[in-house]
Amino acid sequence: MELLKNIAENMGTFLAAHTLLSYAVLFFGSYFETLIGVGFFIYGEIFFIPGALLAGAGVLNIWLVAFALIVGGILGDSTSFALGRRWGTSIFKEDNKIFNHTNYQKGLDFFAKYGTKAVFFARLLGPVSWITPFLAGTYKVPYPRFLGYNVAGVTVGIGQFLIIGYFFGSNFNAILSSVKQDAAVVGGITVLVAAVYYIIKRNKG
Repeated sequence: MELLKNIAENMGTFLAAHTLLSYAVLFFGSYFETLIGVGFFIYGEIFFIPGALLAGAGVLNIWLVAFALIVGGILGDSTSFALGRRWGTSIFKEDNKIFNHTNYQKGLDFFAKYGTKAVFFARLLGPVSWITPFLAGTYKVPYPRFLGYNVAGVTVGIGQFLIIGYFFGSNFNAILSSVKQDAAVVGGITVLVAAVYYIIKRNKG
């Protein structure tokens, strides 16, 4: 955590010293943060947080920051979607314990029923945001449906950082920590309710 904080601070220093270049850096940071494979090693927060704080301080233009981050995220997700559509099914083999045809069919059924919701909410759950677009492409979610929910998810997901950083920059870390804790509680309750509902429905069946 301390390492990420130091990286974010150094990124902020760099962006403040190179304001014209900063928007391109934010764009490509947001793009690669969600790109399949690469996104596993890149944390979007090191771009979102400095960009928002510098916009709040008047160093950067908030609208250009938002445009760079959101468009970069959408294009990164769309690239992952295209890669999944083109090569995703090739990882499934009949004799593979995990990536077999049976599980592929289960994935198809899941995305047919919940795919668009998964695309939206994945953007609010950092650890799965980089893999979901690839899976959506792999499991043949129609691109127009994917794009609509992805645009909404990226806008909300990145927008929360921009709003907190822009308006509450001096208390950003405390507020963000509180938001994450509340999100974890809400997420836990949601999973519990879903599990109870599933058990009740199964017993009735």
